[in-house]
Amino acid sequence: MLSFLEVIDRTETGRLMSDQDYYLKLYVPELKNIIQKYKIKYNPDTPLPSDDALADTVFEAAVDFFSRVGAFCPDTSRVLRFTREEILQAASEAPSESTFGEGPDRKVMRSRKPDDHTPPWYHCGGGIYTTSEAVFMNQVEGLANIRKANSLSIPSSINFKGKDARVRSPQEVLTTIKSVSLAREACRLAGRPGLPILNGISTATGPISMFAASHPNFGLRPSDGFLVDSLAEMVVDFEALAKVAFYTSLGANIGSTSTPLFGGYNGGAEGNAIVTVVYNLLGILIFRGTYHYNAPLHAKLRVSSTRPLLWIIALANQALHRNAPYPTLNLPYLGGGAGTDCYYYEMAAYHTCVVTSGGNMLSGHPAMSVVPDSIVPLDHLLNIEVAEAASKLTRKEANPVVLKLLEKYENQLKNPPKGLTYQDCYDLVTGKLINSGYVKHVDEIREELKNLGLPIVKSG
Repeated sequence: MLSFLEVIDRTETGRLMSDQDYYLKLYVPELKNIIQKYKIKYNPDTPLPSDDALADTVFEAAVDFFSRVGAFCPDTSRVLRFTREEILQAASEAPSESTFGEGPDRKVMRSRKPDDHTPPWYHCGGGIYTTSEAVFMNQVEGLANIRKANSLSIPSSINFKGKDARVRSPQEVLTTIKSVSLAREACRLAGRPGLPILNGISTATGPISMFAASHPNFGLRPSDGFLVDSLAEMVVDFEALAKVAFYTSLGANIGSTSTPLFGGYNGGAEGNAIVTVVYNLLGILIFRGTYHYNAPLHAKLRVSSTRPLLWIIALANQALHRNAPYPTLNLPYLGGGAGTDCYYYEMAAYHTCVVTSGGNMLSGHPAMSVVPDSIVPLDHLLNIEVAEAASKLTRKEANPVVLKLLEKYENQLKNPPKGLTYQDCYDLVTGKLINSGYVKHVDEIREELKNLGLPIVKSG
């Protein structure tokens, strides 16, 4: 694989272009050409495809497209270009497994194959804003108490001494340090001090805050995970590369991250499937990732659960895991609020598509991730149960299940139902469930999903 120093050099030696020319004269025309060249066509009747030849074609198209357009560095207005051979070499050297956590919670996340019946990695939580330190602590402790959870995303907490910290300010540094310290304490209270945190620190917006929270005094460890984001579309800036330089020097796990936008420069389903694979290749080659966060998103609806987006995430995982074994977590942004039927149907459809296609599970973010305090731990336990059930199915067996689920929520996505908050379900002092109606509803949903074809087993 190319050295990281060579990657950095290409931010200075690549073709000089404006961002507008990059997109309008290179990116968009080449993506249209690639779709036509490889004859890739979205089929709404199979939101969960099982055509291995199609998956391999999408991978070939992604390599071809990446070699033509590279990535854009806004700091130098240069295009980082890579040959097909360089991309394929990186793909062949991708890490097929990554180790996270400490002590009894030290485990290995692996790249899986389509129709692989081994259990996926179970990642719970989300970087959703919390309104108080008590909610933050209880949410993290509640998630850590889910014994099947292999890793966590911790919430965002930007309040510091009664006021919200300004982005990229000294207060943000202090707030970020506080967040990771609180999260570690919550994991200790759950008896799982070694449980890995894989979303870096959601409070941090820039490298300085992330680097500060990485100091051993505050709790993040190289065996946790540190997210390095590509900006949509295919933008690699110096902030991202600075994070890579720092975390590779620590020998830390880097989670390359991408959110290709459905309805933007990528157009429809075909273009987004290709670009989703490209971002994984970029994560291997440029960001030196040990795992990847996939998060294709509808530009207008701000969800991941539409029919075309299910096809995209399923096909991209199949293309990648058949050709470049790179562990992936797959993040669903869901329209329905926590505790709503819409949320449960969306997350079940998404996890079923991902897990049967070789991906690992990241629990669904409710209400488009904008409602504070909306991480409700019992919902995230159900996410794990659904993903475990999906691992017992093949893609062909699971596609009819996904179609039934789509019928139940598809028409709600333009105006999804609002849901519950942590405080609606749990006691803030004891952390115990207090909403018996909510618990009963989860049991009913579990049974309904089982009747739809997901062989769910209730966790003890």
